[in-house]
Amino acid sequence: MKAHQFLSVVPKAMRIAACAVVCCAVLIGVVVGITQGQHIHGCRVVGALGGLAGMGMGLLAGSLGAIWLLCLGYVYADARRRAMPAVLWTLIALMVPNLLGFLFYFALRRPLASPCPKCGNAIAAEQRFCSWCGCERTSPPSSQMPSQAPGAPS
Repeated sequence: MKAHQFLSVVPKAMRIAACAVVCCAVLIGVVVGITQGQHIHGCRVVGALGGLAGMGMGLLAGSLGAIWLLCLGYVYADARRRAMPAVLWTLIALMVPNLLGFLFYFALRRPLASPCPKCGNAIAAEQRFCSWCGCERTSPPSSQMPSQAPGAPS
């Protein structure tokens, strides 16, 4: 999946929050780097070099935090697209350690839901009827229907 496709699924609020996390982490890193200084080989480095090192550490920490937020936003939005409980799966991805929550989500997620031809609400792949309006799902194209074996009686 390309970065543009990934980011198009993530809600806009999560993208803005991820940018804010990176900016705040860089700003905090610069301030801490300038005020506290850095010790390199026994001598204290202050001023611009300390701010530069702080900015680098802030950028690293902010980038990792932003990636985490974007992945959680993706799980939330993708679960909604697939007619799954989005908040529950986001909490599982957040709380289960060692990224196993994300692995569980991607292993157990459903196929994409299709829109109802009558009301437009999502219909899960295993449903024959829309749960909102009762409209029957249109049958799949004949190329996807199972064909009979050659020589089988009709």
